[in-house]
Amino acid sequence: MLDIARCKVLHSAHTDYIDSYVLSESSLFVSERRLILKTCGSTRLLAALPTIIQLAKDYGGFDQVVSVYYSRKNFLRPELQPEEHRSFDAEVEYLDGFFHDGHAYCMGSLKQDRWYLYTYHVPQPITKAPDHTLEILMTDLDEDVLHTFTREACEDGKECTERAGINRIVPKGTLIHEELFEPCGYSMNAFLPDSDHYATIHVTPEKEFSFASFETNQDIICPYKQTLEVLKCFRPGKLLMTVFANDTSVKGREAQQQLWDRELPGYKRTNVQFVRLEVCLFSLDLISSATYCGQLYGAHRVALDTCQTAVFPE
Repeated sequence: MLDIARCKVLHSAHTDYIDSYVLSESSLFVSERRLILKTCGSTRLLAALPTIIQLAKDYGGFDQVVSVYYSRKNFLRPELQPEEHRSFDAEVEYLDGFFHDGHAYCMGSLKQDRWYLYTYHVPQPITKAPDHTLEILMTDLDEDVLHTFTREACEDGKECTERAGINRIVPKGTLIHEELFEPCGYSMNAFLPDSDHYATIHVTPEKEFSFASFETNQDIICPYKQTLEVLKCFRPGKLLMTVFANDTSVKGREAQQQLWDRELPGYKRTNVQFVRLEVCLFSLDLISSATYCGQLYGAHRVALDTCQTAVFPE
């Protein structure tokens, strides 16, 4: 599966609730009924989709995908992407080949940073547990922050985590495994014991196209307060934030409302959008930021929830 997507496992950690993999190109999380694969650069995430579905059936006994979220930020250089990722229209056409009645959205101005989203849900899923996700994409990071995520400043990923203050972002008791790349770059996966709650951070610290991303589904820390800690850690010039929440997620809905009602100190909100009352997007600029340098980093994310509708013998 990962060979097809053009990435590999660097190291992993496991609990009874979730398997966490730090990849050469971002992260993979596998829980009982969900797979989340994040990739970056010029990887081929969608090409791995048929294999993902087949593996879920062969090894998990799951014969139906009940929900799909595929999302990414706009690319600065789409021509450098594999053919199936060079336009969102091409990605939608590919996904529609697997999932009938999927929905595609572009959130944000076509003249600025924007967020592409493809969703699919079966009409009446067998179970619909509360679910929400906070994701923050940051660009134009502070230069002092960027230096922390280099081999010149830190010996390994653990030192980088401590010096950057990343341990202050996640709830107490969170288990972290991380990677500091050569000569620079950082990836971190984290998860809470006794749950399928996770967090992941990825940093591209080159000054010309600096980028950092944060994603979590935890519900222990207030998402608004957690967002403030993320911004304190990375000090970005611009950020794009999405809050996913299904209709049974009370905490997810509360997070959307909090981020709607409250300002982020030092930032000016430039765009807010809702999609089907399930996704809320916020686009913000640092009030005193200098001219923005467009980022080259490309990130894709796909999450699939599975359902077993037939009995499979052991």
